[in-house]
Amino acid sequence: MRRIGTFIVFAVWIVLLVMLVRREAPSDNTMLLPLADEGRVANRTSEDSWFSVYQGDRKIGWSHRTVTRGADATIFRDESDLRLAMLGTEQPIQTSLTARTDSNDNLESFRFRLLSPAATFSAEGEIENNRLRVSHGTGDRRDEFELALDEPIHLPTTLRSQLDLWGAKAGDRYRTEVLSPFTMKREGVEILINGRETIQGPNGPVETVHITQTQQGISANSWIAQDGQTIREEASLGFRLQRSSPAEALARADGNAPVDLALESRIPWPGTIENPRESEHLRLALGGSAANKIPHDPPRQRVREGVLEIEREPTAGAPFNAEPPGEEFSRPSPFIESDAAEIVAQAKLIVGDETDPARKATKLVEWVHREMTQAPSVTLPSARAVLASRRGDCNEHAVLLAALARAAGIPARVVAGAVYANDGFYYHAWDELWLGRWVSADAIFGQMPADATHIKILEGGPERHLELVEIVGQLEFKKIGNPS
Repeated sequence: MRRIGTFIVFAVWIVLLVMLVRREAPSDNTMLLPLADEGRVANRTSEDSWFSVYQGDRKIGWSHRTVTRGADATIFRDESDLRLAMLGTEQPIQTSLTARTDSNDNLESFRFRLLSPAATFSAEGEIENNRLRVSHGTGDRRDEFELALDEPIHLPTTLRSQLDLWGAKAGDRYRTEVLSPFTMKREGVEILINGRETIQGPNGPVETVHITQTQQGISANSWIAQDGQTIREEASLGFRLQRSSPAEALARADGNAPVDLALESRIPWPGTIENPRESEHLRLALGGSAANKIPHDPPRQRVREGVLEIEREPTAGAPFNAEPPGEEFSRPSPFIESDAAEIVAQAKLIVGDETDPARKATKLVEWVHREMTQAPSVTLPSARAVLASRRGDCNEHAVLLAALARAAGIPARVVAGAVYANDGFYYHAWDELWLGRWVSADAIFGQMPADATHIKILEGGPERHLELVEIVGQLEFKKIGNPS
């Protein structure tokens, strides 16, 4: 079981803490929320809020937010301490976010850190002369980028304090846009006003505005008091933040074993698939509200009228489509630094004088499988950091193989989906390498092509894996005959 290298979607949920919100002009059919009146903005007070964090009904940790307002600047701090597990291995996670804004809550700088047993990921950003400079990475391995800004940017927390939620009415929908410092792409965010609700706060009932915020199909609910402070938040995977006293927040988490994210998110399977790593064919019925998320991707993966069939593809033979893929699969990208000197040197060392793409790819898959230590990980992996540490789960294996392949002249992409192991299908990440056609490759198992129990859901590296969050609990796989 420990060999599966399960894909942990929670790592991307953490990334939401450092996503930046940008105010944009509305399109014809949407509009921004109205700004709060100047008097309420000017009289905003400092804040010191504690939250108990739950997964379902189980307390797993705490979160602490402070807002310190001065005449010329405001300092926002958000830190959390969570107790989780992955495949039986406890994974305590600590995060911290500090941001400085000017008197209008425009972002000036931020610093984020995620500390887990696997690694420490951090990101720092500073705005100067209308340019945002960001440095991010794991340990002492840093990557930097710079972005020109045509208008101020805001953190989600600071943006909420500027909007007149209490001036909106139930049913109103509004849009803003977010800018991810990792992908450098703007993405639409929709805010739905559900109406006013009275809920329990730390000192009794509190009247709030209930909003639902949706981004990339992922929804989160917040209950905001009239002073702009959050009373409760509910996120995907059953996570909930409840405003509480410091003593209640800091009280020990549930005494039972910590929530195991891999087990909580697996897709059950009725029965057993014998020798899954040797499977050549898979046939099953799709169910659940997310069944339409499984793509029809021939020739390996076909979906017809709710039935999924996977045929393990060959690595040799006449390609079904020799047209080369887009350039994005050959050049560096976030987390896949295929142009880094150490990645290029290692790729050359592995493939040597080999010129045949299939044999080069085989050498790369075997090397990553052999040299990497398989260990559960809750972090944001980059190929450079993984090459240095040579340990991690499926995410680390996938980004390193993709980077080495691109450096060796083989187009590559990371894919995510589910794979069978023991008692069900677990969320997982692997690769596809271009050998005249896309061929699946899983360095965790040392496979090329990957066995037929690998069910592909989406293409893209860690920056896209957030999209899997809403699928958890919404997929069913049903047996049709003998699936092995």
